[in-house]
Amino acid sequence: MYAFLKIFTNFITMFPLKPLYFISKFITKFIFFILPAKRKNVFENYKIIFQRLNNFSDVDPKMINQVINKNFEYYGMLNVEFLYINKLINKIDTDFIGKEYLKQSLEKGKGFLLATLHMANWDLAGIMLATNFRPVYAIVDDLGGGYSKYIQETRQMYGMNVILPNKNLKEAYSCLKNNHILNVLIDRPASKKEKGVIVDFFGKKAYVATVAARIALATGVPLALGYCIRTNDNFKGILRKPINFEPTGNQENDIQILTQKIFIEAEEVIAKYPDQWYMFRRMWNL
Repeated sequence: MYAFLKIFTNFITMFPLKPLYFISKFITKFIFFILPAKRKNVFENYKIIFQRLNNFSDVDPKMINQVINKNFEYYGMLNVEFLYINKLINKIDTDFIGKEYLKQSLEKGKGFLLATLHMANWDLAGIMLATNFRPVYAIVDDLGGGYSKYIQETRQMYGMNVILPNKNLKEAYSCLKNNHILNVLIDRPASKKEKGVIVDFFGKKAYVATVAARIALATGVPLALGYCIRTNDNFKGILRKPINFEPTGNQENDIQILTQKIFIEAEEVIAKYPDQWYMFRRMWNL
């Protein structure tokens, strides 16, 4: 798989980006067409989002499906962009809103924990970070095999040091102790085997992972939500103000409260750009 992806990447980057977008959009929609269970997951997620935005009134399924259609198109573009990333690096604007929060924290030697979302293109968000600040680290899932090796190698190429939770999670604490930046994706439902917490998210209860809150409380570093959105033919990176939180000393209670604060901010972002949020599992799993 690794060798195939390397060859395939070299092949498709010989072509212009726009026709590749068109092909990838079609393939993505087709995949979700033949996987109705996945499409149903997305529909149910959006149904909850738009019910909340519509004050819990009924939502027209046609409107939801229109948003889903756009969401699949964006996801198809995302997949092309990852393979095309060598050429995109020199084309995107690497400046981002909220850079001063990072500068202030790093100047004080505190490190910085950035909670991020499966929004628009998180790899380009990583490029924006790594272009301005190095070193940058990210906790990512280990998908195994050549596919995972290819993804990790690509991310390291543009300056994102990969931390695998099942292999080198201690490095997450070390990088913050050494005054570096750590990224954690927070918008995923936790399984019953994981030690998650229940949060209110778009007016419904969701069982979510607590990695970001646990690391922030254990290290005392500033924690903020950051993400990247599409703007016409470009991207805009946004880092929100660090979340204000004073620990009470009750660890489990603090984890619950801080995780809820993170998801309040995530809700605000997703509500503003719902078609750019990728969640293909049931987010509300209770």
